[in-house]
Amino acid sequence: MKKTIFIIIALLAAGSLLIINKGNLQDKGNLMDNTNTYTVIAHNGREVKFDKKTNLIVSENEIKGQTNNDLLSKLVLDSRAILDSSPYKNYKPLYYNPKPNSLGQTDYLSFKPWLDISYKASSTKLSPWTKSEKAYYESLKDKRDRYIYLVKRSNLKCTMIDIPEDAIGRVDSSGKLTKPEYAEIYDEVNAHKGTLKSELFAAEWNICAGVLGSTVGFSGGVGLGYAGFKARAYQSMFLSAQLGQDGALEALADMFEYSTYLVGLNKNLQMAEEFRKLAKNPPLDEYGMMPYLDEIVGSYFVMDFNRGGVAAMPDNSLYKDLRELVEDEGKLLDPRDIDANETTREEFVSYVKKELPNFQDKYEVPGFPQEMEERDISLFIDSTLLEAKIMSLTPPEGYPNAPYYNTPEELTRLYEAGKLDKKLNPLTPVMYRDSFPEDLRQKILSYAKEHNIKD
Repeated sequence: MKKTIFIIIALLAAGSLLIINKGNLQDKGNLMDNTNTYTVIAHNGREVKFDKKTNLIVSENEIKGQTNNDLLSKLVLDSRAILDSSPYKNYKPLYYNPKPNSLGQTDYLSFKPWLDISYKASSTKLSPWTKSEKAYYESLKDKRDRYIYLVKRSNLKCTMIDIPEDAIGRVDSSGKLTKPEYAEIYDEVNAHKGTLKSELFAAEWNICAGVLGSTVGFSGGVGLGYAGFKARAYQSMFLSAQLGQDGALEALADMFEYSTYLVGLNKNLQMAEEFRKLAKNPPLDEYGMMPYLDEIVGSYFVMDFNRGGVAAMPDNSLYKDLRELVEDEGKLLDPRDIDANETTREEFVSYVKKELPNFQDKYEVPGFPQEMEERDISLFIDSTLLEAKIMSLTPPEGYPNAPYYNTPEELTRLYEAGKLDKKLNPLTPVMYRDSFPEDLRQKILSYAKEHNIKD
């Protein structure tokens, strides 16, 4: 995990400088002519060397049994191009300064609340609503307007097809499209949301269905857990519950008891019981929604290695390994566990740091293994491009109700190194985050000014 975080920070600091002239890289004993190669950062954060003339992946070692290097090379370049087209490509971090200024002051006091809350697995203080945001939301007297607001607030965007803002929430509770001009979009989403291509594709089509107005679609987004996008999966189910989808609270309870690492959680029977208790008498408002569900149960820290524009682990393999070590064998203790301490947390982080690279796809190896069939290669290519699209549309701070988890020790190391980004503080009110829709922020501020509401 630590290695992943440092890769992310390095990428954020470098901005869009993701194609590096090999001659400027530190010499690592490469026997190839460095002047004839360049390096591209693959979507999972690994360095891939390319020949300048052919634009094909090259390696200093002869590797036998590989085929279709042209397809893999194009895939790495295409996925990189998708990431470089991200609306967040110009994101600039704002680091805490651990060094004393002329008055002997540091940023430690502003950092400490984040550090303190990292010892907890969840809190109602994470991703808070402000008074002005709640006041504006409650001024919305149309159910669809509230639906649109919660969808936009969640940071969940459709990756499979462009959905105009006016099309959000155009499918009513009976599943019918209320604005015929979006029939083509509706038909395409409806035709694909049950796809058997893979859990990744099915989940993403379901999120698109959710954006159009199907609350059960957001429930289907939980399938992203199989594809390694844990925070996105949990946020999707949480949003489904906020929107009033029947069964979503029970599903959230099951996640904490049974699914755990599938959605980046650890086993927490207390949370499971809390959701089940709510499900017996859900606190629905007059619109059949629970917008402030996070103020009741809190937001839970999600373990997700795909963050900051890097899909470091876009499958479930490492998480499955961790679940077995934690839940079945008891060889590791989840760092969010109530009994975790510095020693157990560092053991967990060290294991992830050591093992994560071994679970990653090695794009730097030219070509695909010759035993891969054409259909497997095709699915791999399609999946990688979709993974890149997901990362390109995921803001650096992630999703409000599925905040990324860091251990206290990780945060401290980053802070002391001057590499901890203030903008990623999960205690920052959602409406003041970089990724919050600017049109909504201006409406909130205008409403607050008009009604003399102060946060």
